[in-house]
Amino acid sequence: MTDSKIDWFEDFLGLGYHVFDVRPTVYLIFDGRRKLANTWNKLIKYWPDDEIKMRFFEGEENYEFVLYCKSRILQTTNVFLKSLKISEHYKQFVDEDIGSASLQLAVYFAKDKKYELEIFKFKKKVTDLKFLKQSDTVDDFIVSQARERLRQAESK
Repeated sequence: MTDSKIDWFEDFLGLGYHVFDVRPTVYLIFDGRRKLANTWNKLIKYWPDDEIKMRFFEGEENYEFVLYCKSRILQTTNVFLKSLKISEHYKQFVDEDIGSASLQLAVYFAKDKKYELEIFKFKKKVTDLKFLKQSDTVDDFIVSQARERLRQAESK
């Protein structure tokens, strides 16, 4: 995978979880419809479902999220990464893990002095899903590079 271009995406708000369906869902949450539409139409839409990889590296209070796939059409590996606080929703998602999840996109926006989440119907199935500890080593070049980028961002 190192022979293709790698594009890093950290410009999303975070993640949302829904566990009360047949397959749990992870939502990539954005702060604008245009950003969400561009992410779907220019990147994720071209990902083969069976090649999407989702990794969670759990620490004491935070976890690192890495989502990536190589698009053969675009000849690019796109990587979404973010360090997030462990929440009750995340813990419930981990507890309900069945080895796969749906990936969907959502927009978080202000409306009448409240905040709402608009969920879009775009959906991908992720079957390569792993929960690991911060101390775990990985032999995956993309994941190790993503985790290094997250560490560098935290130290700044």
